[in-house]
Amino acid sequence: MKIQTLEPSQDTQSLRVALASSDVILDAIFGFSFKPPVRAPFDAALPLIAQAGLPIVSVDVPSGWNVDLGKVDDLALNPDVLVSLTAPKEGVRQFKGRHFLGGRFVPKILEEKYQLNLPEYPGISQIVELPRADDSTDSQKL
Repeated sequence: MKIQTLEPSQDTQSLRVALASSDVILDAIFGFSFKPPVRAPFDAALPLIAQAGLPIVSVDVPSGWNVDLGKVDDLALNPDVLVSLTAPKEGVRQFKGRHFLGGRFVPKILEEKYQLNLPEYPGISQIVELPRADDSTDSQKL
């Protein structure tokens, strides 16, 4: 699919070049267990990504966000789209962009045990768009 990847480096020049020739950013830098603060070399990379002027699609939790507390680091990305896996994470309640949930495979017993508020998936769809955060309450219902 000709998806460009970058080798790990302290130098940001290859990232600058890649961003200049890209149409969209797929943000899957950190896993959901990330805890701020953002450390080197990501403290240099995230501002470049944020300032690139490209649409950002984050996977599960936007890079730099705390999985439980949300965006608590100034370096954290503000994506246009978020694709949550299995269930939305607590820390994305204030996310205001388009939010999709993928993975209708959570058994009912786990949904009940962890008191998950999962949406209905239409037909055989494996992904569903979640309602946007309500500006009046500033949070999404999870």
